[in-house]
Amino acid sequence: MALITRFDDLPDLVLIELFSYLSSIDILWGFTRLNHHLTTLIIEKGFFRHINLSFVRYHQFNTILRFLPLNDIQSVSIDSYACPLQLTLWPYMPRLRTLRIIDDLKRIGSSSIFTDHRHIDVHFAFHLINCSEFLEMTQYIPRGNCFYPREIVGATFVVNDWSYRPDRIANDNHFGRGFPYCHHMWYTLPWTFDEFFHEYELKGWITKIQVFEQPQTMTTIYQSSLRTLDTSSENMTSSICSLPHVALSDCIETCNLFYYNTPFAIHLSALRNITLVNSINCLNDCSSFAATIRSIRIYIMYHASNYMLPDWPAVSYSLSTLQQLNSLGIFMYDLPKAVDTNNCQMIAEEALRVTNFALCFRRACCSSDEVKIAFKDNTKFIKQLCHSILRLSLNKHPYYSIEDDGCGLITWF
Repeated sequence: MALITRFDDLPDLVLIELFSYLSSIDILWGFTRLNHHLTTLIIEKGFFRHINLSFVRYHQFNTILRFLPLNDIQSVSIDSYACPLQLTLWPYMPRLRTLRIIDDLKRIGSSSIFTDHRHIDVHFAFHLINCSEFLEMTQYIPRGNCFYPREIVGATFVVNDWSYRPDRIANDNHFGRGFPYCHHMWYTLPWTFDEFFHEYELKGWITKIQVFEQPQTMTTIYQSSLRTLDTSSENMTSSICSLPHVALSDCIETCNLFYYNTPFAIHLSALRNITLVNSINCLNDCSSFAATIRSIRIYIMYHASNYMLPDWPAVSYSLSTLQQLNSLGIFMYDLPKAVDTNNCQMIAEEALRVTNFALCFRRACCSSDEVKIAFKDNTKFIKQLCHSILRLSLNKHPYYSIEDDGCGLITWF
């Protein structure tokens, strides 16, 4: 007798893997209310808490809306492909914390999500990119009602986007490819997001700021939720911190510095994580860094601006002053020459100071012959570094891994 496996017999891990290939609409429309087991799994995986119905048909929207637990919804996404009428049909959601919208600003401003007096806790940040008539759009910014007016700040940022950004190195779809663009933004007070740009926007670093609107009087002391700060030049960190109630020096936990040539200018007392992109000079003097730093990521990119190799003795001394540092990652891209083997012992000693250490060489797909030769030589350096770390570690016995191409080493003590 043949054994038959039915859909209901599949284990939860298989169902979760299946859901990862489906949209929010497909899951809610196709699997909700089939049986108790599937409904419970959908609830546990948060599909009722984070909703995106952008591509849904009108009759599907009305059907899904009837069984959605509105009291549990925490975030709603509506993208530019959605029918603009959808925004007007969402009912009151008492626990809504995040609403991501790419839509007509005039229609957004008239939505009950923003004008309903029960939504006094809804905060937002609206973005326009390279819009010459952005000042004319201020009339459509939802400002609450006569009982609960919102305090709003409007600012324009000149933003540079660079194709060598470490989190997008493999992505060929770049907005500006190194050219500046204007990012106009209105945000409610206080700043309630943990990052400065939303995840649906291409990220860049700010080179100029101009505030064009702010409340005439701000009597309330607001507490910002911004925890991650990106900045590129020596004076821009202080400019961002000067924005009303956005970047507070005692709240920033992660700072990403791009192309800095001088020591970091602002003391951030809660700083935990730093990423340095072609900003190795910042480590020549760590006196401006908080002693609370636990993680440092260093990106050295040959084809990007402000490229220079580390002064390893100076870097080593600076790192030794950060007593709470437990994670160090060094990533070098398209180096035309191999790293000097005389620095191997010094780098190995730094690896032993931290719990997690990584040193990796990377290259572009169309590298020059010079880079390919250096890349091959650096595989020898990685082997030498690994040997030095193991020799110095004595009885610590680290767990380590060398990458398949031989140009990356990761250790865990």
